[in-house]
Amino acid sequence: MEATDIAAIPNTRLVKQSMRLMGNRFEISVVTGNTLQARRAIDLAVQEIQRIENLLTTFKDDSETNRINANAGIVPVHVSSETLALIQRSLKISSLTQGAFDITYGAIDKRLWNFDQTMKALPDAATAKQAIRLINYRNVLVNEKDKTVFLKEKACALASVVLAKDMRRRKQSSCCKNWE
Repeated sequence: MEATDIAAIPNTRLVKQSMRLMGNRFEISVVTGNTLQARRAIDLAVQEIQRIENLLTTFKDDSETNRINANAGIVPVHVSSETLALIQRSLKISSLTQGAFDITYGAIDKRLWNFDQTMKALPDAATAKQAIRLINYRNVLVNEKDKTVFLKEKACALASVVLAKDMRRRKQSSCCKNWE
């Protein structure tokens, strides 16, 4: 809905809040006739984004993604139904795109291509080739019955950013649509 469309609806206004979550700038907008309810809806959306971040981030040792990555090549990791479904969805997309979308690019995510203040140069070709061989969604084994995820290769890693942003997009939209 465009701002001009909102102005045409009596007693309605656009309430926005910007913040930094999941390493990104977010702007959450609610069209409403009640500013207090809009603020509550925005708070609920923020809480859901933070919950997803805590579940899937690779920046916290106890997140499900980090536990899967830490146990790569060692042991399957029990995960929540929510994480299991998200990984299954991601693997299906990986298969449909013949690996163009691949959740295992986490093997190069922070260790190889980390464009922050600590990265001073690109990796050499040999290092890049070694890391790239680990990107293969077929190395992710999901046991639906036991609710476990296992990465076959020791240094293989899931990219939490792909998982979290997909879940965030779907949940945030759902959260706001179902809010009253």
